[in-house]
Formats: sequence, C-alpha cells, structure tokens
Amino acid sequence: MSKSSWEQRVVQHIDAAQDELVQLCSDLVRIPSWDRDKRGEAEAAHRVGAALEQHTIPVEFFQSHPNIDNLVATLQGAAKPRLLFNGHVDVVPPGSLDDWSVDPFGAEVKDGRVYGRGALDMKGGVAAMTAAMCALHDTKVPLGGTVILNVVGDEERQGELGTGWCIKHIWKKIRADACIVGEPSGAGVVGHTVGIGEKGPVWVKVTTRGRKAHGSMPLMGENAINRMMQLLGELLRRGPPTVPPPIRREALIGQIAQAMGVEPALLEPLMQGGGAPNLLYAAVEALTRTTLNVGTISGGVAANMVPDRCDAQLDFRILPGQTPQDMVAALTTLAKELGFGDAVQVELLNAFQGTQVPNFEKDRLVTTLVETSRQMVGSTICFMFPAATDGRLLRVAGIPSTVAYGPGNTATAHAADECIAIEDLVKVAKVFAVTTIRFLGLRGG
Repeated sequence: MSKSSWEQRVVQHIDAAQDELVQLCSDLVRIPSWDRDKRGEAEAAHRVGAALEQHTIPVEFFQSHPNIDNLVATLQGAAKPRLLFNGHVDVVPPGSLDDWSVDPFGAEVKDGRVYGRGALDMKGGVAAMTAAMCALHDTKVPLGGTVILNVVGDEERQGELGTGWCIKHIWKKIRADACIVGEPSGAGVVGHTVGIGEKGPVWVKVTTRGRKAHGSMPLMGENAINRMMQLLGELLRRGPPTVPPPIRREALIGQIAQAMGVEPALLEPLMQGGGAPNLLYAAVEALTRTTLNVGTISGGVAANMVPDRCDAQLDFRILPGQTPQDMVAALTTLAKELGFGDAVQVELLNAFQGTQVPNFEKDRLVTTLVETSRQMVGSTICFMFPAATDGRLLRVAGIPSTVAYGPGNTATAHAADECIAIEDLVKVAKVFAVTTIRFLGLRGG
C-alpha cells in the first residue's frame, strides 16, 4: 500500500472517531487541574491513558509529585527516526466565575465548540495527539520509525515537575529526533502557525537607593523614586538591547500578507489601524525585537518623606542569541552612565533563554509539518512564540528540531470562556497523524 493510501486510511479513521475525540477533550476539561494540592493533573493524565489502553496501546506513568503523573506511550516501528509528541494537562486557574458565561469545568458544547478552562491550552491539543496515535495504531500503519506521546503536568509553572522532570529522569524513553509540542497555534486571519522558536522571559528586580529627609526640604535627601524614574525613563527611551530575530520583520510581514491575500506594502497601514496598533501589529513587534514591560513599582512610606528605597520588577522577553545576563548588564551600565554608582542594584529573579529550531527553513520536521498543515487545514506560516512553552526545555535537552503546533486560536488562551472549535480539533488530529507518516516514512518504503 502506498504512503498516500495509508494517509487516507488514518484520515478516514479520525473522521469516524470524531465523537471519541470530542469526548476525550470534554472529559479532560471537566477535570480541574490547576491546583497542585489536588489530583487533577494526575487524573487528567490517567484519562488519556485510559483512552490509549482502550486501543490496546500500552502506557507508563511516572510520578514526579504526589499529584502529578507524567505519561509515556510508544508506538514502536523501526528504531529510528523517533518523533515525540508533547503536551500538558495542567491549566491556569479559572479566575472570577462572574467573567464566564459557562461553567469553566462544564465542557459545554455549543456552536461547534467545546468550552471550558484548558479546552484550548492545551487539553484540546492533547486529545488531538491522542486521537492521531490511536488512528496510527488501529490502522496498523507500518511506520518506518517510532512515535512517542508524553503527557505532562506543571507546564504553567515552568515545567520543573513535568517535561523538565521527564528530561532529567526518563530521558531515554522520550528522547527523539524531532518533537511537536501541541500548543494552540491558530492565529485568526493569518491561519495556523508553526512555532519554530520562542522568546525567553527574563524577570529582573531593580532597587534604587537614596537618603531619607523631610518632605518639606527635599534637597536634604536623595529621592530613590526620582532615581528609578530617571533610570526607567532612559531605558524605555533607548529600548532594551536586541539582536536580529530568527524571522526578520520584513519576512514575517511578507508571510502574513501572503496568508491574508494582500500586498506586503498594504499590510503595514492595515496593522496600524489608523494610528491605533492592533493585535497583529503588536505580535509582529513582539516577535521581531526584544521587549520590555515595567510590571511593578513600589517605594516610599509617606508623602511627606523623601524615600530612600524604590523597587521595580521588569519583564524582558529576549530573542534567541541573547542571554539574561545581557539585560542585567544593560541596566547596570545605564545606572553607571546616569551617575548612580552603587545606588542601583539589579537582581535576576527568573530567566530562560530564547530558543529556536536551527536552520528552520530546511528542517525536515518544519517543512513536512508546514506542507501538511497547508494541505489539510489551510494557510500556515512559520512563527515565533512570544511566550514560553515546554519546547524550550526539549531544544536545550537535545531535540533542537522541536516545534509548537496545535488546534485552536490562541486569542482565548487563559481567558474567560476559553474554547476550541471541534472542526479544528479534528483537522489538526489529521495533521498530526499524516505528518507522522510523512516524517517517519514506512517500513521498507
């Protein structure tokens, strides 16, 4: 049987099993999995395991925390190549229930969508990956390699007890030549995206010192808040240090324009929206330069006192090729240029470096996935992710060919009334299955 015939067979199988796919997604949403003090993350992993075992696919569970069980399931074909699917079942808290029009854990299905916390980020992606694996198994595709599914917890808390734990403790079981992290990657008018890298979050605490004095005689003191205002004002004026992005601005705009069917020269004014930058413009800017957000400022104890201390927390998002220390050095150098000397301290609170697929334009997983997605879903472009995923951990660990791609429009991630379209859920499950066949090939083929 030809490769295309096997592809048709798995696609038909996923269509026939659509109700099972929607049921799995809904069941996962009904499991609250945001509170580590409860068993939600473990229960969600075991629900995926039950779906796989129903299709006689063996699963293993590895406990990294009393309430977190990480799952590994393998379809063993030829020894190599190996393709890993990675997804998380933990979610962020629902927030105020007053903001929701539905029960955040009710998994209500309406207007062709499954609603609830985690439906998009990323229990829908986990369900689609599971459906793809079941279809490949049930249709007995003679894969020319091995496919692995790794379902984890703890991603929303940086992944130390999820993907990070698996890398440290069971690396041989999940090690692969390439990986798809099933994060939602739909981008509205642009279509779907293949995330070839992501920026690194760098959180920095800056403290400025001064000298106390009575507020009626400010010249007798040194105002720490004024120093902070000068420092941040100059930093914002200059902008943080940056490097050329993996996808340059002109190339990214060209991809977006092609996906939208407009001329690149016309896209810029469309993004500006008559002087008010829109979501698309904000995304282009965020993905093509290092960004800075001043998140908190606190200082002083009373209006009639010159403050001797001011603290601020900054959020940099750095590009691949930069280090967290670059941001610390920039702040330290700026403080010296302003003549503040030792009156400014810079502390690194939390940081990850940006990562990307090397030479992604020629990477076999990237090209295979983009082509398959365009055929089966529609417009698809390569993209950087502005926020962190578990992909960063896997690239650093030894799977540089790691991409992010999954069902759903990212616009509702972490929001009230989070939802995922059933049509997209099914289409992406097909993309996962067909990409697997094309990437691994067939035995003897």
